[in-house]
Amino acid sequence: MSYFTHAFEAEISRHGVGKTRVVMYKVLFLPPELETGLPYSEYPRLRVEGEIADVPVRGAWIPVGDGRRYFIVSPKVTANTGVDVGDVVEMRFRVDDQNHVDVPDALKLAIDSDLELTRHWDELTAGKKRMFAVHVSSAKTPKTEQKRISEATAAILAGCSIRDLKRK
Repeated sequence: MSYFTHAFEAEISRHGVGKTRVVMYKVLFLPPELETGLPYSEYPRLRVEGEIADVPVRGAWIPVGDGRRYFIVSPKVTANTGVDVGDVVEMRFRVDDQNHVDVPDALKLAIDSDLELTRHWDELTAGKKRMFAVHVSSAKTPKTEQKRISEATAAILAGCSIRDLKRK
């Protein structure tokens, strides 16, 4: 049996998210026949790991109000393969650990070096941990990464989000 339990081919589409400010994403929509047997009642935003056009991906099937679900095709996929909106690609996936968080090494080092910070980090939900991890990992320069680590650790210790911390 394959490592990935589900596979399909679909066209990359544009999908807008938001009410007041619409953000456009490149997405794959999950074929309805693949929804059967997936634990959406327990995990409405089901986290999966897989491959799109042979590029490793991790993310979630996100519900749309009309009953469909989409997976965001990251810029890494389009950059590494040359595929884009309108192209048909194969996606293979399996259900991932719903609590998995990819923590950048520099953030992990900062957390591990402070017992109080470690305690606060351990109390966070996986979703909040992912929020801080993405904030740090999306930095493009080491200077920005260090700034974001400082913001993240201050927010974690304050028990709030980075946005809330900046408002104070």
